[in-house]
Amino acid sequence: MPIIAVSNQKGGVGKTTSTLNLGAALREMGKRVLVVDLDPQGSLTVAAGILDVDDVRVSIGDLMIARAQGAPADVTEAIVTSPCGLELVPGNGMLSAAEITLAGAADREAVLTATLAPILDRYDYILIDCLPSLGLMAINALRAATGVVIPVQADFLAVQGLAQILETIGAVRGQLNPGLAIYGVLLTMVDGRKAHAQRVVATVRHSLKGQVPVFDTEIAQHVALKEAAEAGKTILAYQGGGSAAEMYRDLAREVARAAGDLSAQAEPRRRGVIADATRFLRGLTRSRGSLTGAAEAHGA
Repeated sequence: MPIIAVSNQKGGVGKTTSTLNLGAALREMGKRVLVVDLDPQGSLTVAAGILDVDDVRVSIGDLMIARAQGAPADVTEAIVTSPCGLELVPGNGMLSAAEITLAGAADREAVLTATLAPILDRYDYILIDCLPSLGLMAINALRAATGVVIPVQADFLAVQGLAQILETIGAVRGQLNPGLAIYGVLLTMVDGRKAHAQRVVATVRHSLKGQVPVFDTEIAQHVALKEAAEAGKTILAYQGGGSAAEMYRDLAREVARAAGDLSAQAEPRRRGVIADATRFLRGLTRSRGSLTGAAEAHGA
């Protein structure tokens, strides 16, 4: 059963939007889906329609504190059906307290794994929306996961952190979770009208080719995604017949195939602009942190 960490230490790259709408698209495919909000800001919880994150009865932070202290921690007590229709384990500020508690706990990197273990047979997919950090909470998510989706904004500065998350995944593979797979890098907020975005897309695709998967599906900038989040709905519920919803349907099929789900259907339509080799090389030359080096060291 795939447990998917949607992770990048860079904030504002579309992790929450992608977790919510990927979950909705998988659910539309007939899958049993649980989404877990592992961000103290509770962004996924709010996007799912629960506006007061501090008013939830039991959060994932409460459960992890209890388990770290050896107290009973029943994850089923925290699962709610959110207003957007997805089953959700909410997150809130208790996650900050949980990270402090975990620092002194035995087997601290596996607390989330143990918390989710009793419900694995209830779902086809569990999606974890990670906080923008590579701290102990993110390590817990990577330890629990079978695979990672890495959203990367089509912006030069946003790409700079990609080598770091690849290195972290490599370290987790080596020490905690040898079976952890990179399901794919997801290019988000792509504005095909801008040359800068085209260069970033080309650079990422070229530098990772044959080493780390990059999803064919690209998530374009679309005002409907922001409007849907403001309304507490998934894009499939808000504007199910539009192009933004179709992007996440395409992504869901790609993710399902990457996770070994043989029921996944046809190939998604290819989106994005392929630049020429000269543009590739120029982009690679300017990229600090050597994405290629990180990919070679920690290839999927």
